[in-house]
Amino acid sequence: MPFPQSQVEWILANRARILRYACVPQFLAGVALFAFAHFTGRTDLHLLVRGARTPGKIVGFQRRQLHTHRSPSSTGMFGRNVYLPIVEFEAQGTVVRFEDSKLVSQGESVGWPVTVLYDPGKVSLAMIDRPFWNWIPWAPSLAIGVLLTFASLRGLLRISRLTSVHTQEHKFNENVAGPKPASE
Repeated sequence: MPFPQSQVEWILANRARILRYACVPQFLAGVALFAFAHFTGRTDLHLLVRGARTPGKIVGFQRRQLHTHRSPSSTGMFGRNVYLPIVEFEAQGTVVRFEDSKLVSQGESVGWPVTVLYDPGKVSLAMIDRPFWNWIPWAPSLAIGVLLTFASLRGLLRISRLTSVHTQEHKFNENVAGPKPASE
């Protein structure tokens, strides 16, 4: 197949127009990453900001099936078994038990001490405090979404400035040229 020389020439000829509107996909990608970060990290962020820390321990594991999609060419099961930790801690004079939503590393077992982050207003809302893993996967998505959104807004402002400058130059040129002669 020959190289698409005509498309390359069109892209090079319209480079300014293409770059001018590159901010639109950037903005859409930034919004999508914001939405992902919101839905995956709102509880974690709430606990990180307003939560209280207390000692707890792993009292068991709950078997869950992690669903995966199988392609027609693959063989095997549709999912795999994972074990989510059940954690117990004491808060406000009551013993609370919850199932954490993240997998534990292979070294943790029943009786393992953990630090728990919980909401003092709703003690059933809790998670194991993992310094680095508290921020995964939502914080990188949020950071990239912020960068893309700011870059796209900068591009949108540049487009509006260029449009207003072009409009002002056009009006200035009409005023300098004077009135157009009437056609007969």
